[in-house]
Amino acid sequence: MPTTPPTNVAPPAARRARQWPGVVAIIAGSALVLGCGSTWYLTSGGDSGSSSNSKPAADASKGGNDGGHAGQAAPPAAKMLFNQFAPKASSDGGRVNGEWLTDKVYAKTGFKEITGYDRASGAQLWKLPLPTQVCFTTLQSTADGVTVIAYDDEKRPTFEGVGDCTNIAAFNITTGKMLWHTSTPVLGVSADGNGDRKLWVDEIAISGGTAAVGGGPDGGAAWDIATGKLLWKPTANADNCQDDGYAGGPALVAVRRCGDYSKPSLSVQTLDPATGQPLSTYKVSSAFRDMHVLSSKPLVVGGSPGEGSGAKVSDIYSIDEKTGKELAHITIPDEKYAIDCKKEVGTCLGPLAGGGKLFLPTADHDNASPDAPGHTNEFVAFDLNTGKPAPGRADAGDGRKLFPIRMDGNNVIALRTPPYEGHSAVISIDGTTLKQTVLMELPKDDKVLNLVLPSFGIRTDDLLFDKGRLYIGDRLTNKASDEIEGPHYLFAVLGTSY
Repeated sequence: MPTTPPTNVAPPAARRARQWPGVVAIIAGSALVLGCGSTWYLTSGGDSGSSSNSKPAADASKGGNDGGHAGQAAPPAAKMLFNQFAPKASSDGGRVNGEWLTDKVYAKTGFKEITGYDRASGAQLWKLPLPTQVCFTTLQSTADGVTVIAYDDEKRPTFEGVGDCTNIAAFNITTGKMLWHTSTPVLGVSADGNGDRKLWVDEIAISGGTAAVGGGPDGGAAWDIATGKLLWKPTANADNCQDDGYAGGPALVAVRRCGDYSKPSLSVQTLDPATGQPLSTYKVSSAFRDMHVLSSKPLVVGGSPGEGSGAKVSDIYSIDEKTGKELAHITIPDEKYAIDCKKEVGTCLGPLAGGGKLFLPTADHDNASPDAPGHTNEFVAFDLNTGKPAPGRADAGDGRKLFPIRMDGNNVIALRTPPYEGHSAVISIDGTTLKQTVLMELPKDDKVLNLVLPSFGIRTDDLLFDKGRLYIGDRLTNKASDEIEGPHYLFAVLGTSY
């Protein structure tokens, strides 16, 4: 197998470091009181959306629940372990989204290829060439380390332009072997009459041995991951029902839309992954135009009453996935919480659920100290059985921000960005007390590290943390940015040792 030594060099001196961005988009929307479950407004009980009514943050050097680590041994200090520069883009945008982990391999999408690297050394283990660039991926995979990607239909020699996102492939993350590839189902004749129109992939969800893809108003389709067999595809019926899309993970959940697309009847269904048959159904209020799955298990959904991809979640519901019964209803105040949802069903960033609780990052707001530069945010939690706010909160601290990464059992793993001067860190937020433990500190005096971190436009789905290592992956190459700043990183791996 070919091997490539890990790259560990600073970028050209000419590049300008990009700034750490704010936490994901602010939540807005109407405060609706809907449904028959318990209803609580997110305006009390540990919520602190602005500095005017929040307690001053404690000094991090003194410990407390603001990101300090009093009472624990000094956390390990990370260093750059290995990284790679992104390929040169020949247009204003090229997609390189997608990264995965197994016990032995870190895999990352590049331009028309996916490469696997040894998690211990960073040496290249395999390379999977693709005919076109990848258009959609998912962090999810099967128990035996197989994931599914979508890639463009049209072959193009450079980043210039994109084709239809209509090809599906499954590959083994450990070996890099492609297991099968196919095209999405044909829906009819294209608008220009020049051939068949296929289902365009908008999102991918994996649960059990099934990969389901959402195609928005065109409906959804699914494949058996082991064989590539098509399990279901969009089918017209008298009620004009289609699946808007899917969320995967420990369960497969669909949002189903019936009737007029502009005035739909929506439902949330937990599906049997092998057949697509609903195991339970939750009827959505007619007040909502779109529904998003924030967690498949426990089942938590968010409703958007407005139109378009910029519509905000205004209400959150927890649902018994076995019966479809509503458990609790939580209403979101306007611009209070950081939940970033696109039009697709399973693509919301920000909320995490586990241990009977929903964890929400607040939107950016002023620091407790008016003299501190920048902004801050915090995490709060809510009981999924009652909707009541849980006591406590996890403060980022003045000038710091918390980016959720994933659940770790009942706890939350998050990245805490640095203030104007200071350390960034990977932290664990206790799911019961919301107290923080620093798992790994990123040094402020590492010249290479300080150049790498700002080069990424950090989003929750760019971050992986496992076994004491933080993996940050890029999703887009940009010619204009490269010409001004110099090459940027395709990925960086930070940790304590090789």
